[in-house]
Amino acid sequence: MKRLVPLVLVLALAACGGDKSAQTTIRLQPAPTDPGKAAVQAALEAAAAGKIDRLWGMLSAGSRQRLGPTLSRFRSGAGGELADRFGSLRNAKVIVSERITPEFGIVAVDGRRGGKRVVDAVPLRLEGTGWKLELGSPVKIRPIGPLPGKHEPVVAQIAAAVTGPGGSGTAVMYLDGHTENPKVAGTSSNSTLYASFEPPLDPGRHTVVVFASDGGDAGATAWDFTAGRSSG
Repeated sequence: MKRLVPLVLVLALAACGGDKSAQTTIRLQPAPTDPGKAAVQAALEAAAAGKIDRLWGMLSAGSRQRLGPTLSRFRSGAGGELADRFGSLRNAKVIVSERITPEFGIVAVDGRRGGKRVVDAVPLRLEGTGWKLELGSPVKIRPIGPLPGKHEPVVAQIAAAVTGPGGSGTAVMYLDGHTENPKVAGTSSNSTLYASFEPPLDPGRHTVVVFASDGGDAGATAWDFTAGRSSG
């Protein structure tokens, strides 16, 4: 998750009286490892190795209940699907890693699956001092436009539909890894997020990542599209 971590300078003054030989030592404290990125990287590695039991331990308590609710049922059901989803990603590069609320964050990656470039996003929940994958949530996010993988001659707007139980929440949209300020239309249980651009987006491939929370639940999705090129 992104954090504003100040660079810490530790000054050790060895002065003693008026001794001109006093030395000043400057030590730089390195920034801590990004905890959200590390959690998703561990999940990708476990999936690639087919370690479904390890994936189970990386899920939030709510996710285990929804996708299990027992380890044996997880192994025979959602665990295999999750291992395929994460394990099939190759050369994954993190494009978004951010803490959205005190409880939730998101990590999105851009990689290759089956010879094609794809993006994937995972919401995370902070449990204790560790970030856990938050999956199977009732908060659902659906791309509206441009649709995943599509080629559009001109793109002046991106949009997604968000559905959930209904309640207060937070929504964030990213274009090419940068935070947008989307407008929201609809109700608390069924809304549309959209961001408009003038001039339209530059030609080429673009990625969209959307996070949304609704009460105590959160969801995320990601997709890519191409602007300014014909589908042929």
